[in-house]
Formats: sequence, C-alpha cells, structure tokens
Amino acid sequence: MGSTSSPALGWPSAIADDCIPPKKRKTWYSVEQPVQNQDRISVLPDDLLIKILSLMTVREAAVTACLSTRWRHLWKNVDRLILDMSTFGMQVPENSNNNENPDFWNQETTKFVTKVNEVLHHHYGKGMNKFEVRFPLSSSHAVELDRWVAFAAASGSKKINLFLSGYHGMVTAQHAEKYNFPLKHFVDLRGCQLRHLRLSMCTLETVSAKLSAFSYLASLSLFRVSVIDSVAMNIMSSCHALRRFCLQRCDWLINMRFSHASLVDLIVRACKGLISISIHAERLECFEYKGHKVDVEYECTPVLHKLRAIFVKNNECPLDFLGTLPKLTALTLQFPTCLQVSRVLQHSKRFAGLRNIILCLLTSWKTSISSVSYLLKAAPLPETLVLQVYGNLQPPNELKVKWPKKCTLRRLHTIKIRGFSGEPELMCLLSFLLKRSPLLKKLDIDTHPHKYRFNKWKREESEDATMCYYARGVALTHLPHEIPSTVMFRIR
Repeated sequence: MGSTSSPALGWPSAIADDCIPPKKRKTWYSVEQPVQNQDRISVLPDDLLIKILSLMTVREAAVTACLSTRWRHLWKNVDRLILDMSTFGMQVPENSNNNENPDFWNQETTKFVTKVNEVLHHHYGKGMNKFEVRFPLSSSHAVELDRWVAFAAASGSKKINLFLSGYHGMVTAQHAEKYNFPLKHFVDLRGCQLRHLRLSMCTLETVSAKLSAFSYLASLSLFRVSVIDSVAMNIMSSCHALRRFCLQRCDWLINMRFSHASLVDLIVRACKGLISISIHAERLECFEYKGHKVDVEYECTPVLHKLRAIFVKNNECPLDFLGTLPKLTALTLQFPTCLQVSRVLQHSKRFAGLRNIILCLLTSWKTSISSVSYLLKAAPLPETLVLQVYGNLQPPNELKVKWPKKCTLRRLHTIKIRGFSGEPELMCLLSFLLKRSPLLKKLDIDTHPHKYRFNKWKREESEDATMCYYARGVALTHLPHEIPSTVMFRIR
C-alpha cells in the first residue's frame, strides 16, 4: 500500500489514514481541481523501483525502507553495491596515514567492516550486477573479505571490484600482508556470468581445477597484485571470452607470455621485475606498455594497429620495442632522452602503414630534433603528428640542424604541439614541416602541458604564466609569415 511522504522528515505524512480499514476509506475527487500529493512512484512495478534504488548509494536506498511497508524490503534487492567510505558517510582527513595514527585507523576500519557486514546480512544476494569494495584492508581482515567475496560470487555478480589500496589521500599501512584472493569460490560455480574483475593489493595463488566462473570474463585488471607468471597464465587460460587484460605494478612477473584467441586490448604498466613479453593473440588490436626496456616477441599479432610504448628510464629507446607490424596505424612513443637516428631507424618498412603518430619528448633535444623528421620519412603516410613536450624556458639561439633530404609528407594534414615553451629546436622543426607538408590544414600549438592518464590525454593548467606568455610571443613572432594561408593556425 503506497503513501505520500513528507519531504522534510522523510516519514509517511498520512499516518492516521493507515488506521482506517481500506473498505471504509473514501476519496473524493474534484472534476475542476486536480488530485494533490498522489504517490505515483509506489505504484510502479518492483523491478523498476529496484532499478531506481540501484542508482543510489546503499545508504540512500536503505533510508527508503521507512516510507511504507511497500518500500520496506525493496532496497535489499538492489543489484549494485558500492561499499566505500562515502557510501557510509565516513570522513577521513586529507593525507591520513595508517602508520602515523594507527588507533584512528583501527577504529575506522572496524566501523567500515561492521557496516559492510550489516548491509550484506540484510541483502538478498540475488541478481547482482556490480559489487565493489574500496577501502585499505589486508590479510588481517581475511575472514570478512572471504565472506564478502563468497557473497559476490554466489549472488551472480557481473562486475567485482576489490580495491584494497589507499585512495583519496589515504596511505595504506607499511609491511601489511596482502589479502589472498580466494579463487576457490570460482572453480565450480554454476550460473555465474562474471564479466569484469578488478583487483588491487591482493595475492593470487594457483588452484588445481579450472576456474569455470571465469568462462564469461571479458575484462581482467590487476593492480599491485602479487602473482607469478604461471598463475597469471593459468587464470588467463580459464577466461575464454577475455578481451581486455591489464597488469599494473605486478612486480612478481618475470617472463610473461600472453596467448589468447579473443584478446583485443593488452596493457602492461610498471611491472618492475619483468624481463620479457611474448604475445600470441590473433585478434589483438591495441597494446600499451609503460616502464623499463623489456624484450618483446610478437609471435602472432596480425591485426595489431595501435601501439603505445612509454619508456621511463634514460638512454632506453622505445623504437627498439617495435617489431614487424604490418597493420600498425597509430603509434605513441615516449622518449626519456633524445633519440639517436643512426641506431634505430635502419628498417623503415615497419613504419609504412602509420597514420597517427604521438611523440612524447621529456628532455630538450636541440640538434637531435632532426630524428623526428627521420621518423616521419620512415613513415611516409602519416596524417596526424602530435608532439607532447616538457621543455623549459630557453633563450633563443641558432641551431644547425641537419635535415633529411627528399622528405615530403604528402598526407600530413594536422600538427599539434602540447607543452610548447618556445624551444628553438621545435621552431626549427615546425619551419621544416611547413615547407614539406603540401596538404597541411591545421597547426595547433598549446603552451599548457598534457598528461596521459587512463588512456586519455588531459590538459593541465600551467603555473608559470610568464613561460606561456613568452612561448606564445615566440610563435606569433616567427611562424605567421611561414604558415600558408590554407592552414588554420591556433595557439593557446
């Protein structure tokens, strides 16, 4: 039975009417005046109401139980449980550290665990779409965590996210033993259609049987997870529908082989112990690697068309990371130090199909800037060139750069420079490109740096207004007379 509610108190407003038997209750309607305060939401089907409640936090959904008997148990069916500090209205000071204030954190952890247990105790645990826990916990909470994972598995969750690392300024306790994620719950689990699994600050150990519950898994993401090569490959073999595999800061990996028939997107970032990678994936389209130099063997990657090689150590060249990739059309490279042309650009055929090139230059290149032009010459069909630079304010000077001969970029139509600060070598490069790009349509210069996060470039506001002003002045002074009238020029 539905009833109207008071916006101010959140309690039923017509409490007295509830005492009148339904058969004796009369409601008069006026033809001229519309009915006021009708509770039209409560007459909706349960399935629709549960979908609405699932869009709220657990705390907000549970409050609706006080509206009427009609709403009392609806929240226990929500198919989306995101359990974190904001869900329970918990406040934590910025940059709070477990080690500096252990008593406070012990109290907060106990409070969080108790609240999660209360929610799961009342929830019906059926038809779950997403189950997420986000709080810095460790192996000392293994009993509770095991119970939560068992709940998520038994409820048929399609998405399970377990983030046990610090977030929002929190720092996890040092030397805390990682929680051992119980793969046993996913061995013989019928009816489970888990699609996405994301784990953070966990340990994965091998199991003797196949993980049947991972048969539908399409996305697997491991962040700061302690897992060895054989276990990672064993898990991957159970994921028959796996399309996206992300490994980040998994330092136990050494010689990793990715062999999968359905894999489309592969991401490997900052795995310090890694020595080699081999890939056998017929459908792999995108491969991203960030970290130190490793040996890569492309056993079978016939359709790989997007590659990101983001190197972080000096004197390591990301071009050495490339193999023979006939379908490669988009390439992103980060150079910690300047590139030596003679050493890396000897086999130009591997760049023949490139259309989009992004180069991240972390240091000043000076006369070595000609390496960019040699790369473009080795890739004769680029359409878009993006330079992400991190330069410093430099006094103007003349550079004697040796440019390649017979270099015409017949399809280049867009040039973008991000983080431009008036570097003389970039001015020389732009002058060269403007003369060698007959179909150029757009030149975009941004004095603000961009950072690559979560597969996207994000523009950042520069704190040095003087540098931005100087850079714009350099560009506006020297470039306009070299830019053809058919090219749209913009500087920010």
